[in-house]
Amino acid sequence: MPTAVAAHLLVAECSDVRPFARLLRGIGLKHSAVLTITSAGFEVTVEEVRSLCATAWIPSNIFSAFTYAADAPACFEISLDALLLCLNIFGNAGSAGAGAGAGAGAGIKSKRRWAGEGDEADAADAAMSGASAGARRPGGGKTGMRMTWAGPGFPLGILLQDERGPTTSCELGTAEPEELMNQAFDDDNRAVYLIMKAEWFRDALVDLPPSCAKVTLDAVPRGTEPDPPPGATASSEARARKRGDNGSFAIHAEGDFGNVHFDYPNDKQIMDAFECAAYTSFSYNAVHISLLSRALQHATKICLQIEHTGFLCVQVMMPIPDDLPSDRHNGILEFKMNALDDDV
Repeated sequence: MPTAVAAHLLVAECSDVRPFARLLRGIGLKHSAVLTITSAGFEVTVEEVRSLCATAWIPSNIFSAFTYAADAPACFEISLDALLLCLNIFGNAGSAGAGAGAGAGAGIKSKRRWAGEGDEADAADAAMSGASAGARRPGGGKTGMRMTWAGPGFPLGILLQDERGPTTSCELGTAEPEELMNQAFDDDNRAVYLIMKAEWFRDALVDLPPSCAKVTLDAVPRGTEPDPPPGATASSEARARKRGDNGSFAIHAEGDFGNVHFDYPNDKQIMDAFECAAYTSFSYNAVHISLLSRALQHATKICLQIEHTGFLCVQVMMPIPDDLPSDRHNGILEFKMNALDDDV
């Protein structure tokens, strides 16, 4: 490892690490991540056995100062688990907590330990000892951060300061990144495109049956003549005709003790955009779909796209401050996965 003092290629500063940590936590399904640095910000990517790819697009504007002094992007692997634990060293970076952990699996059971959660034993010990209670109390203040990197071969340096005074510094080792699948979405092969309020999608994931193995996504184009269900009332038939006239999007899941079905008409109160030229239906691994729950906790909208092959891309959009220019964003989380083979 180089030992000479080097000028920093990267300097990123913020007075509150919570927005940064929130974006990282949304893709924390793996403990290692590939970090790419450009002048526009960070791209942090994780993969689940080459079947699910999750990326956090973290723009430079969420930092009070951001400088990257190289022309070409830098890319290396880091411990996402260690980075999140460092950011929350004073207990002010927010935490997924029990409620969020349940959301990550929704009704679906999972033993997954998300990056940055730490060991349950460590959490229990800290709670019983009450050590540094004032400094470790979540929500007790803000933590400022200064992140630096001198270039290939050097660690990622992080200086953290609690607004009440204490400071600490951490160094995270970097490694050559593993090759990622990170399949690109083909806009020219797009079958479905919609933008809807995140809360509608989030509520559906929470109600997934614990035993379901797959989740089916359906899109019905405008002008479709619906088949009224048996025993349909006049009002339900009218709603079905409206969905057929305007188009709709639906989520289905089957469990051991029943099924769930969520229907979202192309209505301006639900959809910001809806494009679908032909009826489209694909199924996806229920565990992978449920992993979006954590990313949706603070989201305002989602952009969902499906290729004709069934390849799915869901972009989760974070709240945008009023003073942010319209051509910029405050962070986007992207999840991509292929449809189950039975539906291809």
